[in-house]
Amino acid sequence: MQHNAGFTRDDVVTAALELGVDRFTMGKVARRLGVSTADLGRTVSSRDDLLVACLERVSADVTLPPTGLSWQDYLRQLSDSLWDVLDANPGLDHTLIDLAWAYVPFMSVAKRAHNALVSGGLRTEDAYLALNYTLSTVLTSHQQAAAMAETVESERQPGRSERGIDIATRMWDERFGGSSAALGMHRSHHLHSGDDADRVPFRPKESWLDRGAMAPKLEVIIGGFSGLSSVLSTSGAGSDGASRGPSPESQPNDTRESSVNTLVLVFHPNISESRVNKALGATAESLGGNITVRYMYDIYPDFNIDVATEQAALLGADRIVLQYPMYWLSCPPLLKKWLDDVLTFGWAYGSTGTALHGKELLLAVSVGGAGSAYGREGAHIYTIHEFLRPMQGTSRVIGTKYAVPFLSVGALEITDEAIARRAQDYAAVLQTAELPMLDIFG
Repeated sequence: MQHNAGFTRDDVVTAALELGVDRFTMGKVARRLGVSTADLGRTVSSRDDLLVACLERVSADVTLPPTGLSWQDYLRQLSDSLWDVLDANPGLDHTLIDLAWAYVPFMSVAKRAHNALVSGGLRTEDAYLALNYTLSTVLTSHQQAAAMAETVESERQPGRSERGIDIATRMWDERFGGSSAALGMHRSHHLHSGDDADRVPFRPKESWLDRGAMAPKLEVIIGGFSGLSSVLSTSGAGSDGASRGPSPESQPNDTRESSVNTLVLVFHPNISESRVNKALGATAESLGGNITVRYMYDIYPDFNIDVATEQAALLGADRIVLQYPMYWLSCPPLLKKWLDDVLTFGWAYGSTGTALHGKELLLAVSVGGAGSAYGREGAHIYTIHEFLRPMQGTSRVIGTKYAVPFLSVGALEITDEAIARRAQDYAAVLQTAELPMLDIFG
């Protein structure tokens, strides 16, 4: 085997995507790159690590419809965009359906789509449902289309191939057409004349090879939510008769979203000179509502932490966000002291230390170096998630639910435009009612 010493993590991700996210193995990727499987260990730690990188690449390439559309048109264009992504990445539909955590890298995309639906006229809770139904419909319809288009060896004509749709059509016609007994099915299975019109829409069609099976389902979804919106706009009530509040157009942005009590603790030693953390903190403050932001270096410039005050703040929160820049591959000193002082035995851990059990813990971490510096081929060897393992371990000890960290990479050279996009993503995450929890890194 020719040794390819110059490959990067991006090359490995590209090779895996070319093989298919549901079909690649470490061995196949290595052979495609002309390296040994052991060589891959310099860039990825496991197949799961590589799969996450693949999904993150696909998520970054998703093109969402423009904002300013009605929610109906946004859903139509969104379904087409998602179909294009699935076409470009064979096996992605299987992966998103079959793997429980595969949706996590797409959370930022999903939240932006949700916000666009709300802006287009849907209530927040209805936008979540509409998005959920649409994503499920696109995935299952695409999976069906892929199966219909796939060619397999013909059982009736050895040496020849048939498409799935040709086999399905033949089976349909044999069961419900003129053949008296197909596949062991007898005349009793045939349709009565009065049932023919009802059954015809289910006979396989060539349009099912593309979006033909998805489009009518999507219109049913849109019609259902349009009808619901009409009822609510005249009655002001939900399906159970309870009031569902004002329409999203009349509701201020800072009160449309989650009612989760969120405490954001910003540990930046010099926030006024910061670019990324300053922007993220300001964004969090602008959301108002149930989101409280505290700048810890301003509160405790002498590192003399008021433990009672901090514990009371934590008790009042459902979600705790620790926002900080990575310092020497760890956290700033005040955060370390805060952990030591506030998370006391008998209160935060130990047999009676259950004060924080069940609360969510989200890390919002900025990293100065480029993403290429992290990982097996990078200068730091380990991934950012591996450097955050001590925090994940702390979360386990104190009984909090460890959410997928919000990472801002390349902070030293990031553009203003990229910071603005990251701030928008941060707002979406903070306002999300249910954060995805991290359970795939051990």
